[in-house]
Amino acid sequence: MRMKRWWLSLAVVLATGLAALILTRVNAPLYSQPVGQIVADKTGATTKNTDEHSNTDYQTRQTLTVKMLNGPKRGHTYRTDNQYTRSGAVDQRYRVGQQVFISWQDKARTKLAITNQKRDTVIVLLIWLVAVVLIAVLRWRGAVAILSVVANIALFLLAIELELLHYGASMLWIFTALTFAFTVVTLLLILGPKRQFGVASLATLAGTFLAYGIFVFVLHITGGVGLHYEAVAYTVQQPKPIFWASIMIGSLGAIMDETSDISSALAQIVVETPDVHRWQLFRSGMTVGREIVGPLISILFLIFMADTFPMAVLYLNNGNSFSQTFTWTMYLGMVQSLVSAIGIVVTVPLTSLLSMVLLGGRK
Repeated sequence: MRMKRWWLSLAVVLATGLAALILTRVNAPLYSQPVGQIVADKTGATTKNTDEHSNTDYQTRQTLTVKMLNGPKRGHTYRTDNQYTRSGAVDQRYRVGQQVFISWQDKARTKLAITNQKRDTVIVLLIWLVAVVLIAVLRWRGAVAILSVVANIALFLLAIELELLHYGASMLWIFTALTFAFTVVTLLLILGPKRQFGVASLATLAGTFLAYGIFVFVLHITGGVGLHYEAVAYTVQQPKPIFWASIMIGSLGAIMDETSDISSALAQIVVETPDVHRWQLFRSGMTVGREIVGPLISILFLIFMADTFPMAVLYLNNGNSFSQTFTWTMYLGMVQSLVSAIGIVVTVPLTSLLSMVLLGGRK
């Protein structure tokens, strides 16, 4: 019976993945933007280019035949050119079978250009794979984790819509409210309505806003000297509130991870040893915190390095000094990592103290 159920589950999983693959390949009519599929590719000669900093790259010209998949020109084929470099910094090579987004170059819609590749198939399959792994390993907990991610995405999109309605004027207040919503929704789904939920929520909010307060205080006494907010990538509004909001949300993630770990460990101690002394519970929380602070800060640093490394290499290869490269590609990320690290450290005693008070134990 168990083997039959296992095979049935496997069949359902594979059928779901196959259905997702097929649907993303035939959903072009659902897009308002023109979509086409590359049906032929003719590659031309490759030329070598060298700039004034001795950076060498190779450029190739393609002639592509594109068949339209939606819109009034559906079924029609067109030819267009594409130039790509071996580095692929701002372009890419297209291959037969790929689906692409199209922009028309004239009102009569006789000439087109490829704007980007349609990647929903890859994204949907990755989401399917993550969901399968989570549910297979964690069962019900995995499904709850997926639900929490979906809820957080919905909250984030709602906050963005509210921010756009106010033209960025209330960004910090909106993201402060979003911090509360993220904390309550995520921890309530993950931990459930238990005492450790109260501990983790209070400790997360206290640690996040304490770290944020330290950041604002340091900026106040130093005048914010050296912070180039204009280095924030792709900003179309004032970069300062955007960066401050990213500080708040970035610190929240690491601190929430820490508080849930500590509170869960201490709640289990109370369950297994109901007569444990409260000060012993506090010391246990400090011990657990010391063990996870190092890995959490290291993870933050690695994420920061992975985010800034490509742009830093590009700056250095184009003749910029290391100090200039650090200022314009790494400095703001380093500040964000340091604020998160401060929040991680100060949250350890906060979580331990709240656990001692709220989780019980012998006085």
